[in-house]
This record gives sequence, structure tokens and C-alpha cells, in this order.
Amino acid sequence: MDISALVNHDTEAAVPPRRSLSNPHSLSAPIPSAASISTPPKPTHKPMPPLKRKRHDPKPIWAYREGEELPPELKQQEEQRQQPRLAPPPATQPQPQPQPHGSPIVQRNGAPPSAIDGPSEPVIATGLAGFERPISDDAHVYDDVSRKVCDFIWVTAVNNELVRNAIADPLTQLEVEARWGHIIDRRSDQRFRGYHDSECVIKTDNMEVKFESTMTIEQHKRMNMYLNGQVQKAKAPGASRASVEYQHTKEVDIFYELDQQGFLSLNPIVQRLINQSGTRQRIRVTKDAKTGNLLRAIIKHRIGNLEISSPQTEWDYRIGINLEIDFPGPIENLQPAVEPGKTPESMQRHKDRISYSWLGAYQVDLTQVTQGQNRNHELELELDAGVLIDNADKVRQKAGNSFEGLITGMMNNLRVLSREITPPAPGT
Repeated sequence: MDISALVNHDTEAAVPPRRSLSNPHSLSAPIPSAASISTPPKPTHKPMPPLKRKRHDPKPIWAYREGEELPPELKQQEEQRQQPRLAPPPATQPQPQPQPHGSPIVQRNGAPPSAIDGPSEPVIATGLAGFERPISDDAHVYDDVSRKVCDFIWVTAVNNELVRNAIADPLTQLEVEARWGHIIDRRSDQRFRGYHDSECVIKTDNMEVKFESTMTIEQHKRMNMYLNGQVQKAKAPGASRASVEYQHTKEVDIFYELDQQGFLSLNPIVQRLINQSGTRQRIRVTKDAKTGNLLRAIIKHRIGNLEISSPQTEWDYRIGINLEIDFPGPIENLQPAVEPGKTPESMQRHKDRISYSWLGAYQVDLTQVTQGQNRNHELELELDAGVLIDNADKVRQKAGNSFEGLITGMMNNLRVLSREITPPAPGT
């Protein structure tokens, strides 16, 4: 299902061409004068009645553009959501009236983070004010790149019935992650530089590019110090911000080939997804680096990626949709995966990871990965799939939700951390 069916709904009557909000001259052609129009011949047959346009369900409240009129049922829902968050009154008392100055565009463009089932303390949402307020007087204006990521996640995961059927199995989990790194031009082996000079989504389908998730050891140290500082600030006495939890783990990944017997032990829907991809699958067995205890054995299956170029900062971004499938069989008889010129030991990945999580929705992992003689530093952000799917299903039910707010928050975290590392431009 194309998300455009949710974003743009039709009415039974013919709709005149919409004027572009960004181009004041994009009107339909002027009507010629009556003198220049020749009288058409009378029809010789009875004209067919105009075809009715297909009617679609109303689009979700979060997808309305700023300034668009809400249908009556969504207006009523929006007014109800603007009521103060108080304990419900006794059944014998009338319900409180909606606030007269509430702004429906808050929900149309994504609810504030306080709407997520995470922090217990309420957070007051603030909107655009002063010169930032547009002529439409909307309190919020959606971000175009974030909306593009919303569409990608919706089509690739939320509205992908095969994926939804797969994650109905408790052994299969949806993973939505964002990685910091570089989009690399394969021809020059340099970071991709196009005609754009600001952040944008890149159509990489027919391009000779790849994504490398890496950072320097100096950037790793600076990011570690910055994130540790956020933990301390969140714990400071009187801090009004949500707490940031900290965890330090050391693990070892060992890879095994997925043989035919192991493949047949998987859920039939997962088998179908793997067959459709035509890609080679491996089983990743993770153990505690200190005790050697088995932590998990999974197959990570890629569903789709979206690349975002950010030429004004040190890093680009990749949004990835994956399935993490628990391997149900024994691992003792599995064949180790060994690439040419390597040994089973040099294939092992030793991960020294520091994780920072907050709001019950986001986790940033800062990881030093050692594999053989190679050492790499990685930074990635994971969006809690349970929170995401719960809010996406509320969109389907036309209920209040934080679907776009969650994704906008993910993009804001990518930008904030990337700008933290980016040195100031010369002369500033």
C-alpha cells in the first residue's frame, strides 16, 4: 500500500488544481476571453455522466499539511485532545469543554515527545512564535526530510503485510536503526558530493555508492565525553529533562553458515522473505566476552535502507529496516563462516559498547569493534520497534499518536550528535 493513499484523500466532487505553497505563480492557465473561443458543434450523442473519483479513507491526522482543513470527525477528536490532562471527573459530572485556543497542527505534524509512553513527568509542548510563525498561524510546520523517513518506514515496515506477519512470531523482532557514516562514491572512493549543499534524501537505487559506518578514534572519544555529559546533566538535582540510562557491555560475535536444516527450522514466512531476497544468510552467535555465556543467536535479515546526505556535517545517515530472527536450533553442529584469507578466530567481532537510552524509545550505541587486525568505531541509534508499531497502529485506527513525533525525534538526535562533532566552518 502506497502511503500516498493515507496522505492524500479524494472527495467525490472534482477538485480544482491546488496552488503550490512554495510557488505563488503555479496557478492554472488563465481563462481565454469569450471572443477567442469558437462555438463548439452540438453533440450528436448523449454525453456520458462524469465518472466519480474513487473515495479513500480519510488520511491520518499526522499527515495533514499545515493550513489544511480537518474533516469534522478529526476536528472533534482534536478538540478533545486539547483538554487539560486532568484526572477524569466523576460519572455524574459533565465532561470539561475543549480549550478554545488549542492548535490541531501539533498532532497533524507529530505529537511532542511527552505523548510517548516513556517519561512519567509531563512536558509542556511549545510551538512556533513570533517571526517563526507562518502566515497560516500554524504552531508547527513539518520537516520535509523527516516526513520522507516517515513514508519510508511506513511503506517498508508498517504497511508491509509480509513483515507484519513475520514479527507476529515472538522469535522475530523488527529493528529500526539509524547509522552515522559516509555515503561513498564507488568510482572515486570518496565521500559522495552532489549538487546539493544541505541535508537531503538520496535516491541510491541506480547510483554507484555504498555506505560506510565509521568514525575516527578522536571522534569516538569526543562523542563518549559528550554523551556521558548528557547522562550527568539528566541526573543533576532539579533537572527537568528525561533521564538518560547508561550501560557498558563487552561481547564477542561468532558467525556460522545457515545450512538447509537450519533454514527449514525457521518460520515459513521468514523462509519466504529470505528466498525473495536471494541473499546469503549467516547466524550471529553473541557471547559475553568475560564469562563466555551465550547471550543470543540470531539471523539479521535486511528489509530496506534509506540514505540521507548531510554535506554540512561530518556524517551522513542510513536508516535501516531489518528483521532479527532468533535461531531456534542448536549451534554446536553449525559450520563456522570463514571468508577467503581469514580464520575462524579472525572472523570474530569483539565489541566494546556503551549504550545510552532515554524516553523508552531511543538507544544510542557507541561501539569499538575489533576484528582481526582491524579496529573500527561505530555510532548508531535504535528506535524501539514496539513503541513505533504501537503508534503506527494508532495511525491506522485514526487515533491520537506520536508516529511522526518519534521519527522526527530520531532525526533530531542524528543531527544533534553529528553537529556536535562537526568543527565550525572557517571564519566563524
